[in-house]
Amino acid sequence: MAGRVRRTNAEIDNAVMTELEKLVIQNGFDNVLVTELMDNARLEPPVFYRRYGSIDNLYDRLAQRYDFWINHTIDMSELSDLGPKQFFAKTLKALYKGLCNNVVMQKLLLWEMSADNETTRRTAQIRDLMNINLVEYYDMIFKPAHINIRSIIAILISGAYYLILHKERAPFCKINFDTPEGEEAFSEAVDTLVEMLFDRIETYNEKRECYERMLKDGISKKKACQYLGVDIHEFDC
Repeated sequence: MAGRVRRTNAEIDNAVMTELEKLVIQNGFDNVLVTELMDNARLEPPVFYRRYGSIDNLYDRLAQRYDFWINHTIDMSELSDLGPKQFFAKTLKALYKGLCNNVVMQKLLLWEMSADNETTRRTAQIRDLMNINLVEYYDMIFKPAHINIRSIIAILISGAYYLILHKERAPFCKINFDTPEGEEAFSEAVDTLVEMLFDRIETYNEKRECYERMLKDGISKKKACQYLGVDIHEFDC
C-alpha cells in the first residue's frame, strides 16, 4: 500500500478552506458536518482539532476571506478623486455588485440572521466596525444639515442585503433583481437617492450663507429665520 502523501501546512489549509467553502455554498453554515469536511479534505480528526481547534475558527477565517467590508471592496483612495457624493453612490453600487457575486457572504448573512452564537455575533460586529470610519466621515458632512446619515446608510445597506438574499425567490415591487435589468434599477435608485440627499446639504448651505449675510446687514436672527422659513435654532452650532 502506498504511503499517504505528505502535504505542507499551506496545502492542508488550502484543502480545508476549499472544501469548507464548497460545503457552505451547498448546505449553508448551519448544516456543515465536521466529519464530512475532514473526509473531503483528507484530514484525520487529531490533526484537524490540533490545527484548527474548532469549526468556529474556520468560519472566522472564511468570513474574513469573503466579507465585503473586510476585503476592502471599498477603495478609500477614490474618495479624494470622486468627491463625497460620487463616492457615496459608487460604494453602494459596489456593495450590491460585490454581494451579488459572493455566495459565501450571502450564506454568512443568512446564518447571522438565523443563529445566535459567539461566531455570528463576532462576524456581524466586526463588519460594523470595519466601515465605521466611512460612516463617521459622512456623519460629519450631513450632521450640520440635521440629516441622520447613519440611519439612512443602515437602511440602504440592509435593503441591498435583503434584495440580494430575496432575489431568487420572487421579484420585489415587480422588479426582478436577479437580472442585469434589476441591477441597473438598483443603480438608478442609488443615483436618485444620493442626489436627493446631497441636494439637502446644498440647500442647507445656501440658506446658512443667506442667514449670515442677513445678520451682517443688521436683520435680526428671528426675522432672518422667518424669511428663510426655518426654526430659530436652525443655524445654532
